Amino acid sequence: MKYILGILITLAVIMVAVTIGANNDQLITFNYVLAQSELRLSSLVAILFGFGLILGWLITGVFYLRLKLQNITLNRRVKRQAQQITELTTTTPKAE
Repeated sequence: MKYILGILITLAVIMVAVTIGANNDQLITFNYVLAQSELRLSSLVAILFGFGLILGWLITGVFYLRLKLQNITLNRRVKRQAQQITELTTTTPKAE
């Protein structure tokens, strides 16, 4: 259910961006670090929106993978400690 809701929100945002960008046919000069180019405002909005979307997904993916790896290592540690606890509780104490 949450995946469907996420997809619907993403599609809604894309539709809004396309609608706003489609009505802007003005030519503008866009200066970036190495050069400059003339683009329609709608193209520039679409390019920057796509770049932001991809960058956001990449950053989210990095944090997600980091948490998954941390979860895997913590689960291993819990299993190892549970095994040590069962070994300690099942062994009989030696009489001195």
